Amino acid sequence: MRARLIFTTSSASPTSRSGYRLRVNNRTPSRALFLLNNDDNNYNNTSRFSSVSSSVSRDFARRHQSSSSSSRRGLRGRGVKVHARIAGGASSLLDTAQMTTKAAEAILDVSKTVRMKGIEAPANEKSYVALDSDNAGLVDDDGLPLVYSPEAIQTYWKKQGGALQQRWLEFLKESVPFLTRVASLSLQGGSEELTKNGASLAKDAREIIQRLGPTYIKAGQMMSVRPDVLPQAALNELAILQDSVKPFATTDAISIIEKELGAPLGEFFEEISEQPVAAASLAQVYRAKLKSTGEFVAVKVQRPGILATVSKDLYVLRRAAEVYQGIIERFAPQQRTDYVALLNEWAIGFYTELDFLNEARNQDTLRKLLMEQEKVADVYVPEVNFELTTRRVLVSEWIDGVKLSECEPSEIRELVGVGQECFLVQLLQVGFFHSDPHPGNLMRMNDASKGKLCILDFGLVARINEEDQDAMVNSIVHLANKDYAALVDDFIDLKILPDDCDRAKVVPLMDKALSPYVKGGGAKNYEAELKRMYNMDGSLSSTAGGFQAMTQDLL
Repeated sequence: MRARLIFTTSSASPTSRSGYRLRVNNRTPSRALFLLNNDDNNYNNTSRFSSVSSSVSRDFARRHQSSSSSSRRGLRGRGVKVHARIAGGASSLLDTAQMTTKAAEAILDVSKTVRMKGIEAPANEKSYVALDSDNAGLVDDDGLPLVYSPEAIQTYWKKQGGALQQRWLEFLKESVPFLTRVASLSLQGGSEELTKNGASLAKDAREIIQRLGPTYIKAGQMMSVRPDVLPQAALNELAILQDSVKPFATTDAISIIEKELGAPLGEFFEEISEQPVAAASLAQVYRAKLKSTGEFVAVKVQRPGILATVSKDLYVLRRAAEVYQGIIERFAPQQRTDYVALLNEWAIGFYTELDFLNEARNQDTLRKLLMEQEKVADVYVPEVNFELTTRRVLVSEWIDGVKLSECEPSEIRELVGVGQECFLVQLLQVGFFHSDPHPGNLMRMNDASKGKLCILDFGLVARINEEDQDAMVNSIVHLANKDYAALVDDFIDLKILPDDCDRAKVVPLMDKALSPYVKGGGAKNYEAELKRMYNMDGSLSSTAGGFQAMTQDLL
């Protein structure tokens, strides 16, 4: 199938006022993409998609409205009909439409290729995530695996009719206009155009994530603390997701606790907070008082139905990652990041976080390693109450303190050394590593007699074998000595670089990027040195040019 795109004017579209409707062979983008990707021939009834299609069309139209509501226009390009009726600006309008057309065609072609491979759950051939081997192969009451298994998840969803495809359609409805806009901006002006529109793109992405629900919010929260991956405008928008999760009803939480523990709430707790003290995308936490001892504990309760939602969304994200990988390979073939592999590892970790028994064991293991075996100074891990912990409810020691995300900079500076020691011991000595150390999971303790820094939330923990630990230690030594040729070997061993990387290009770029870091002086000095190297004087044009040059070096 060859996609033919037509921009129709507002006169032909009652749903769009002074804008364009993007149609592909007389179908809106979401429906066209859905049909290209759908393996189920039962989904050919067009009436089922009418409301979704018109919604996507209106959204696309809003993004491409002209400042002149009186103008009528159509455009002719590659498969695009044109009726330009205004002088001045017609050329730029034509260029914009052609770029958008090419971008949409590319997305459609990539999507068609992905469809031909069929739909699969994220794979887990190799993973660093600490999994519960004792329950491997077992399923819950609904038939979903207790431990992540792509085969078991696929078996479950094959029995659920069209639920999986319906979720894919919902994802397309939200994502297609955004992806088309990103691709068209990239074609129009490359990284400079994307940088200029960065704040707007970030806001669009954040709103889409919120509409798609918990799985996507979790992914957005993860990316909100990755300045090495995303620009500041995106980080600022995604940070909103940290506090935007609405709690579910306390009555539902109590019902889950009673079902999991097999008795009324009063059998276990003398009191419990009326509202959660914290709410996240996967669970929320209450403060309660144990009936047996009078001690205060934190009670973490999983969101109702979240396992089924997450397992379904991981399917959708796997397909989306393949589409995105295809787009990157088409527009930036020199970039060799394996986004599907990244999604696979994240999916395994995310699914594993929903097993609170596994989290409890992770927490207990790290408590023993850090506090008893290695005796890391000033670090504290709360004790787990295993008698009251199940797959969906986790009860552990209550800790009074202030999360680092709410601390003053001076307070955080005092804990930097403690945190460095704590996490280097995990990474390079014991090989059992807390993999989600964002500021909300680290707390300055009020009771300094127990420790100064408390670590929370052990749902995502990685195991690191000795071979990888040795390679990491070697890379630190070679970096400190500026032995970049040897560092390339270390990065190949760690799978950071491919075996066939061009050493003649990589080594000088390592010197350029890492030598300012080795000098020391902190993040601000490193930032200043990079700006000097890439001639970024603070102006928009120099910043865009600097980022473009930096991106090219990285690619």
